[in-house]
Amino acid sequence: MNALQQWFAGLNPRERLIVSGGGIALLLILVFLFVWEPLVAEKKQLQTSIKAQQSLYEWLQRSADEARRLQGSVPRNKISAGSMRTVINQTVKRGLPGANIKRVNASKRNVQVSIEQVGFDDLVRWLANLQQNNGIYVESLASERLPQAGRVNVRLTLTTG
Repeated sequence: MNALQQWFAGLNPRERLIVSGGGIALLLILVFLFVWEPLVAEKKQLQTSIKAQQSLYEWLQRSADEARRLQGSVPRNKISAGSMRTVINQTVKRGLPGANIKRVNASKRNVQVSIEQVGFDDLVRWLANLQQNNGIYVESLASERLPQAGRVNVRLTLTTG
């Protein structure tokens, strides 16, 4: 450091002014490149992220409004687990052709059903009909894909809204 000071002191005043100006210019360029520019880039990225989050929030609000509207259109006739079991047994023959009902257990507020060899498309239609016509909803569903195309084994827990 001492050698640098001696070198700088050995310059004539005009050269010292040029070296000092160059040093200040270099310092300003380094501050711009390593401080200011990254801050501006981060700000732009955050603004883009905020816009995306706002769009997502607005979409979720619209979806929530639609879900509330649709929820009001579903029948709310409360039926007991025993009645649910009866409805399930009556509708399964029509709605799930070729399916094997292995077990139907009713508890106080829900019914557990195990079905084997059911067509997935038939299952979805049957569940939609149960919900629309009887107010019976899927509380949980576990499925196992079978080697036959479109066939599954399922374990369902059904409940009323």
